[in-house]
Amino acid sequence: MKDYLRLWGEGLPNQQSRLLSAPITVLGERIKQLGPRCEFAKVQLTVHPSESFEVIDRVAERSELEKLGVEWPDCAVFGLLDVLMFTELGPLYKVCVVLEKVWYHEVDSSYQAFRHAGRVAGRKIVEAIGDDTEGSQLDLAPD
Repeated sequence: MKDYLRLWGEGLPNQQSRLLSAPITVLGERIKQLGPRCEFAKVQLTVHPSESFEVIDRVAERSELEKLGVEWPDCAVFGLLDVLMFTELGPLYKVCVVLEKVWYHEVDSSYQAFRHAGRVAGRKIVEAIGDDTEGSQLDLAPD
């Protein structure tokens, strides 16, 4: 059987990355009531132009977040990549992502909440880039 996941991943670097012209700071958040429970996560990050993809974690609350048992930076970055790799104008992966602040709740913050917050951040970045591109129409449909 073919290893579709590996084949999919190999095709990504072959696509030319769009280039970022200036840093962009965004706040991605997920606050959604799900019956008696809520999903809550907020991340503030800045993307800078770079030669490759890298992530710098400057969040001060690191030890408190580790107590949640959620690999929150991974979740937020994966959500960000869900959007940046599949923009209508082409992938954007030559960026340095600086994770700056995070807001969380001991009960309501989860893997999915942080992934959704990362996706919202990604959409805001794409929207900011789209504003700089004349005549661009971007698909920014919500989750």
